[in-house]
Amino acid sequence: MGWRGGDESVICNGVLYFLVYSTGGGHPEIRHALVAYNISDHSSQASLRRSFIPVPCSLTCGRLMNLKEKLVMVGGIGKHDRPDIIKGIGIWVLHDTKWEEIVRMPNKYFQGFGEFDDVFASGGIDDLIYIQSYGSPALLTFDMSIKQWKWSQKCPVTKRFPLQLFTGFCFEPRLEIAP
Repeated sequence: MGWRGGDESVICNGVLYFLVYSTGGGHPEIRHALVAYNISDHSSQASLRRSFIPVPCSLTCGRLMNLKEKLVMVGGIGKHDRPDIIKGIGIWVLHDTKWEEIVRMPNKYFQGFGEFDDVFASGGIDDLIYIQSYGSPALLTFDMSIKQWKWSQKCPVTKRFPLQLFTGFCFEPRLEIAP
């Protein structure tokens, strides 16, 4: 089985994590894996090979994020017989080398996106994760601290083209002084 690097990576607690993708030749359900490299330890290549961490299930569109120094992965859960078709979306947290499933998106939210192919965007900050389908302007959020799903308020901006995505958070910087 061969592997190739992707563009999904994150640094968490001094460790660089990145998703790699199968180039075929092995089990069809194993399409992704995680590689960890301790950037503060200057580990050898041998320890890099030992850091190969399998993902918890057949994934599509895996995204990594550092939420309060916890490695969080959001991914589409592929159907067993057609791993390129999403049957749901899951959120996992890595503990050492084991993934803990935090939650799966409830069906009522999953269906709210309309037709879902294997491509969606996700990101997060603090305890908040956002998910958006390429085919829908809707933005769904999940609060990790209270384990709550919620549709974001409707944005007055409509999509001008199909692949336009929510790409970040706006904020107004200000200085607050307290006595």
